[in-house]
Amino acid sequence: MISQPKISESLDILYRLYDFLEFNDSIKGCQIHDDILKNFTLDELIISNSKLKNVTFEGSTLPKAYFNDAIFENCDFTSVNFEKSTLKRVKFIDCKFAGTMLNNTYFENVTFDNCFIFGAIFNDSSFSNIAFKNSNLKESSFSNLVLKNTDFEYCNLCETNFTNTSLSGIDLRTCDISGIITYANDIRGVILTRDQSLAFIKLLGITIID
Repeated sequence: MISQPKISESLDILYRLYDFLEFNDSIKGCQIHDDILKNFTLDELIISNSKLKNVTFEGSTLPKAYFNDAIFENCDFTSVNFEKSTLKRVKFIDCKFAGTMLNNTYFENVTFDNCFIFGAIFNDSSFSNIAFKNSNLKESSFSNLVLKNTDFEYCNLCETNFTNTSLSGIDLRTCDISGIITYANDIRGVILTRDQSLAFIKLLGITIID
């Protein structure tokens, strides 16, 4: 079971995020609404015990970020660089991650709910207790990953890259896996519908003649 973010009932309202981060690198116990942080650069940004809604981070460079006990709703992370970050007990709702760099990142108890994650990069990361729900992950890359207790529910996984990532025990029956990219060894133990299995048979170069 995924542990949910632990957030205080009483949060301070933070205005003018850009100005605040010019002199601070930590956001703690805050709620932020309708703000913009485009093309901003900051190493090791910390966001904890906080809620962010309608906040745009588009084009920012935020490596080695640390997000803990946080909820992001309708936030835009398009083309953001989050490499080598750590996310623990974080929930993303209706967020956008088009082309986002999340490689070499540690995810623990993280939920992506109804998110647009087109072409995002998760390579060389580690997942523990993760859920992707009703999300578009088309053309994203999950190469060289460790997937521990990871769920994909009603997701678009078309042309998604899972090379060198074991899918053993992963249930993809509710997902669209058209054009998925993986290796034969990676799909051992994956859970599929009968129709979905045909896609992997083609991947293995097997021809079926009735």
